[in-house]
Amino acid sequence: MIESITIASVATYASAPVTLSGLSQFNYLFGSNATGKTTVSRIIGDEASFPTCSVTWRGGTRLQPMVYSQDFVERNFTQLAELKGVFTLGEKQVDTLAKIATAKGELDALTTRIETLIQGLQGASGTGGKTGDLATLEAGLKD
Repeated sequence: MIESITIASVATYASAPVTLSGLSQFNYLFGSNATGKTTVSRIIGDEASFPTCSVTWRGGTRLQPMVYSQDFVERNFTQLAELKGVFTLGEKQVDTLAKIATAKGELDALTTRIETLIQGLQGASGTGGKTGDLATLEAGLKD
């Protein structure tokens, strides 16, 4: 459980440290926009990214924080642009989708390259190109 959170020099917080203490098992932060609620959740979720801030855990036992915020939603729910109404759940799936998109782009490029080479080999009608040139040369050689 978190005992206290000290915040300084980040987002709307000044360089003088502010400490949230007297925290209980469940805490509710509320306030107007731009008052630092999201900043607190980000510090809890990824303390290492905020060197001027600290989270003190009861008994020194750090637990794995799970923060449900807009950041969480963006990392874990991805809307597929090409398939409306279909989304994925989870950070690993987002990484997998990125790899799939990259592989699909590479596949499309290779397919286009193959089509270009086939057209050069067979020509637009399927009877010309390098294959047609070879047939013409072989016929001339036979004559």
